[in-house]
Amino acid sequence: MPKPNDDIPQPEPPPVRPPILPPDFPDIPQNPSSELQPPPSPAAAPDKFAGTAPAPAEPETLRRENGRLRDKINEVLEKHPELRDATDEIALTQGLHVEVGTPFLERVRGKLQERARAIIERRPDLERLFDD
Repeated sequence: MPKPNDDIPQPEPPPVRPPILPPDFPDIPQNPSSELQPPPSPAAAPDKFAGTAPAPAEPETLRRENGRLRDKINEVLEKHPELRDATDEIALTQGLHVEVGTPFLERVRGKLQERARAIIERRPDLERLFDD
């Protein structure tokens, strides 16, 4: 036989909260460096370690490379106008995205490379034109 309180919705249990973590203990010494991975030499430059980003290229070098790549893309599009739709579509989507923290000339370089990749995806035989 049903109980009279079965029709009444029961309150939801309170949410489970994770325990509060203890504060950092700055007085506890950190793990010393092991012999397997000794500390870097004080004279070592960041570019000498694997996994670090290379130094940014000089602005004039980037301008020159960007101009050369832009010229190659335009030359290919003049000879193969059927590829223009693909590069125009990419150019439109590139205008919708904003990259923060990347220098202007490097952003331009990335966008030009993306357009060149779109051309190569559609016409792999043209890849030789972009080899440098």
